Amino acid sequence: MVAAGLAAASGPARAGASALAIVEAVIIASWILLIAVSLLMGAIVYTSRSASRRRSQRRPVTFAAARRLGREPAGLGQLRQADPNFDEQLLLDAALVATLLVFAATSTGDIRPIRRMVTDSFWDTPFGKLIRTMARDRRRESAEQAKDAGRAGSGRGRRWNIPLDYYPSVPELTSVDLSAQQRVSVRVSFGQLQAIVRPGAAEFAAGAAAPNFAMAMASIGKAVAAEANDRYARQVSWLASGGRYDLSFVRPAGAQTDPSAVLADRSCRTCGATYGSELAISCAHCQAPRALPWGDWRLASALPVR
Repeated sequence: MVAAGLAAASGPARAGASALAIVEAVIIASWILLIAVSLLMGAIVYTSRSASRRRSQRRPVTFAAARRLGREPAGLGQLRQADPNFDEQLLLDAALVATLLVFAATSTGDIRPIRRMVTDSFWDTPFGKLIRTMARDRRRESAEQAKDAGRAGSGRGRRWNIPLDYYPSVPELTSVDLSAQQRVSVRVSFGQLQAIVRPGAAEFAAGAAAPNFAMAMASIGKAVAAEANDRYARQVSWLASGGRYDLSFVRPAGAQTDPSAVLADRSCRTCGATYGSELAISCAHCQAPRALPWGDWRLASALPVR
């Protein structure tokens, strides 16, 4: 009976001890969770402040602020005096349109929209050669797909570069040179995202995004080998690319801004029809060439900025 009483008494004691242990474990776990959350929140706040600080440091200075700070590009005042109708915003818009058309050319293979706003010498620059080569590759791929469309099972081996997103930054006018001809440089950053559907897609994307030539060639070699081994085994990968560039726009010395040119990009000067797309190069109704809103300015080069 005494043993039974002791056993009966020890049962509630053990239950109480177990409950107390559970409560202590819950309290300890709560403190650990609270500390972890506090550390995480501190890391998020620190990262957010650092990112905000970096963004503020990279944020382009507006023209009004640049004038107050005395940071206006040399030669801009002289250009305004020589051309009272000159508007910097037109060239900032031209830079954004140029990057959009570069994205369209490298994605679809159609260089006609970008061709209308560049000089002939642009295609001899490294950037121009790159755009032309990438556009040519897209056209060849489209031609091969069209040629193979009627063959049995050929659809399994088709390749696509599907444009998904394009994101530019706010452009900034950086320099003005009036020595031989009028030249204005605009700095802009832009990026793009594409989906790649082809055999060896992952290796191809790695080669396109490689930091050096050797790694690029190695990855592209793997992509070619993968396609040679099984040209019907399609894969899907993503290619994100971009950079920061100085776009140089030129026009003849002594050229003047036509105030009415800015309206010529919205509707046809010949028949009055409205253009339906930024990619349109002529009027869909009368086939008249489309004028540029920035007049005689043409993109002459694009140099990467480190």
